[in-house]
Amino acid sequence: MTTISPTRVSMYDFLYQDTKPMVSLLADAAKLSLPQARLAMDASLQAIVSALLAYQQHNDGQAVSKKLFGRGAVKELRQYNSMNFLTINATLYHRHEAADAIFYDNARVIKASEDIAKQIDATTSQVQILLTSLCVIVLRELAILAEYSQLDNDEMDKWFALQPQFLSTARFAANQQPSVSIEVNEDKGLTTPTEGALDSAAEIKEEAGNSPNIERTLLSIAQLADTPPTFNPYWYEFTTFKPERHEPVQDMQLATGNYLKVIGRSSANAQQGKHNDLLVFAEMTAISLPHQRWLLQLAKISEIYLQRNRLRITSEPASAPKPPLVSLGLIGGNNENTPTTASEKPIEYDAPIPLWKNPVILIIIAVIGVLGGLAALKYQSQKSDGMLLATEEVVEQDLIKERQQQDVAIVMVDDDKADAKDAKVAQ
Repeated sequence: MTTISPTRVSMYDFLYQDTKPMVSLLADAAKLSLPQARLAMDASLQAIVSALLAYQQHNDGQAVSKKLFGRGAVKELRQYNSMNFLTINATLYHRHEAADAIFYDNARVIKASEDIAKQIDATTSQVQILLTSLCVIVLRELAILAEYSQLDNDEMDKWFALQPQFLSTARFAANQQPSVSIEVNEDKGLTTPTEGALDSAAEIKEEAGNSPNIERTLLSIAQLADTPPTFNPYWYEFTTFKPERHEPVQDMQLATGNYLKVIGRSSANAQQGKHNDLLVFAEMTAISLPHQRWLLQLAKISEIYLQRNRLRITSEPASAPKPPLVSLGLIGGNNENTPTTASEKPIEYDAPIPLWKNPVILIIIAVIGVLGGLAALKYQSQKSDGMLLATEEVVEQDLIKERQQQDVAIVMVDDDKADAKDAKVAQ
């Protein structure tokens, strides 16, 4: 059984990891130092995520897909496949439009910029450039993630409904005291344990040599270690978002043994067997996710995109990278030929009857052929009768014209007799 971090479906965690390579570009555009830009980006992402949740709460998933993810600015920015000065110039061009769409008006954008500027000791205009630029990047990244995960409007609403638990105080409080503390070296991209956890990490690594489950546990801890800063609830008040307690409910119509085989199961109720190709969410404190196919596919695509490090500063590639593909076998069940339990036996269907052996189809074809032949004969007979009637009418009209013609008589007159007659008349 393969586990994946629940944070792979968290918008806040995804954007925090995804936008890390852009710190220097945004710092240059806003004329901020790198530490200032990093702090401003953390606060800006919190404000933007909260504004997006409020937008979806006041509207729905369809409005998010069409009015935010489908904007012309997002479509234009998606033509670029890497981050460089050309891409950041296009981002700066559309930043006001995207920010106003997310925050509803420019006054709220200015107020958020003022609050962030006080925290990092910068001017409001500097922070506003960074905040509005991030709005375009966030819409672009989430639009790509939603499109390649093939989320419909209902799944979009469910995805947004799961987000508040990733921003809760309990989630960050649990992550502050992990069983194995791990620090991320951003320069080398390596994960190393802290000094206080060397002994416990060494013990776990020794056990890992004999147990593959411990290796998977270490992998889950490594995935959860690099968490974003604690979310500030102030942004809920600022964006008028009201967090609702959302308990993921499994669709009981689909909650059958065969369905659990298809979409995966939690590690708590996993049955004994060789389910090494089955993808499930790892356990995480204060996080509860339903093991549904669309959510697992979203998590896997999110992980692939983070591994690609797509927002790194580089020149535009000659060809666009291919969309990430998720193996249906990974999220769609196992490849074992022998099921472990009777509930996992696949449903057997009768082989379909060939078309040329189906009596109903043969009867339909015969009836259509007979009716078509009768229609052709009737058409030919009507055509012949019509031609005869037309011929009789033409003949009758010719006879009528001949009768109506007047007879013309040609009379020959002798010239000598005519002259004598004229002379007598003259006398």
